[in-house]
Amino acid sequence: QVYTGIAGVLGVGGLGGDLLHDSAPPAESSTAASTSAASLPAPAQMLSTQAQPLLARLQSNPNDVTALIELGNIYYDAAQWNDAIGYYTRALNETPANPDVRTDMGIAYFNTGDADRALKEFDHALKDDPRHEQTLFNVGVVKMNGKNDAKGAIAAWESLLKIDPAFKDRAKVETLLSQAKSQVK
Repeated sequence: QVYTGIAGVLGVGGLGGDLLHDSAPPAESSTAASTSAASLPAPAQMLSTQAQPLLARLQSNPNDVTALIELGNIYYDAAQWNDAIGYYTRALNETPANPDVRTDMGIAYFNTGDADRALKEFDHALKDDPRHEQTLFNVGVVKMNGKNDAKGAIAAWESLLKIDPAFKDRAKVETLLSQAKSQVK
């Protein structure tokens, strides 16, 4: 029930993202960028078109954090979780204290089915910024839907609303809290 909206719900923050495990580094993976754009279906061609200028930037500066994050976001938005994780990982190697990127990477891991790794990334993001609202929201979603931990979800969402009583998606959080609390009773 709640799970069907997770991709949209988790993407509330500035960076988009879904999770998928891919052990190959992005530069070595068989992404749309390594295929002729003319032979690709429309969505893959669009992905390739968006990625090409950023990939060109990485040719001259492999540690261009902005390009790495933007590539991660492009692949995240395309639900290419493994590629997104690869680019986010490279960006975080350069600037590890980035809770936005860390949270998006956690969402990507969750979308690959790795709730434990998602929570690990969220914990890291919260060490960098204990008040990071999007991370707290996502901790609740992953605990509820990935770990069946209603109490943990409640704690995360209550923390979020305590930090920001006017949270932009407060109504959604209150609905999720109500659902979680009904499972605890």
